[in-house]
Amino acid sequence: MEKLHLLSFATTLGGGVLLWLIEGVVPFFSAQADRGRHAALNLSLAAVNLAILLPGSLLMAAFLEYSVRLWPGIRGFELPIVAQTLLILLLIDLWMYLWHRLNHTVDFFWRFHSVHHSDPALDVTSSWRFHSVEIFFSESLKLPVFALIGADIGDVLLYSMLMTPVIEFHHSNVSIPEALDRALRAVIPTPFMHRIHHSVLRSEHDSNYGSMLSVWDRLFGSYRMKTSIRNMPLGLENESAPDQQRLRALLLRPFRN
Repeated sequence: MEKLHLLSFATTLGGGVLLWLIEGVVPFFSAQADRGRHAALNLSLAAVNLAILLPGSLLMAAFLEYSVRLWPGIRGFELPIVAQTLLILLLIDLWMYLWHRLNHTVDFFWRFHSVHHSDPALDVTSSWRFHSVEIFFSESLKLPVFALIGADIGDVLLYSMLMTPVIEFHHSNVSIPEALDRALRAVIPTPFMHRIHHSVLRSEHDSNYGSMLSVWDRLFGSYRMKTSIRNMPLGLENESAPDQQRLRALLLRPFRN
């Protein structure tokens, strides 16, 4: 378990740093200004969220250790251990898709999730840009869902280790060949696919919700592509101005009328 913790942390940190360096050399959107300031803002939000994530992970570990004794979920089926694990990972990823979609369709949740979408300059640090109230609801709702599935903390750590680099990758501003992006998005959400999700147009950013796998968008009709996005505006209308891109403004944004 400690090895999984360390490996998950290492992939998150290492993947983020590597992608940030690469996108500085071969960016897709080349007109982004002051990458350091942008990263500092998004990482400041991430630092605030650690106050929830660190104790939350301990609570989740204790909760799941107790819950699997009462209800084994998928682990109760007579399947090979590998098949059980794969099924649990798929169900966790399905929940992540559904939760993301809820954040776009339920106005109360959108108030907080819109902080993520108000970022006018998408890059790998955007993958850590979330309001702390959204993080609180996300972590809280995972407890009963994961318990119902029968996931233990090892399953959650394994999923995090696989999912986090994918999320960092598809938020990144790295320019990759179109053919490679097309091949990858048959399995995972890619940068091209996810950039449409950050379009300023509501009709476009209400699409492509997948976290680790792209299959859910195809299956549930939320998959969307367009021919050219290089000049596509990102962020939210009237919410992405420089004075709105400050830590205090972002934290208070959901509580405005």
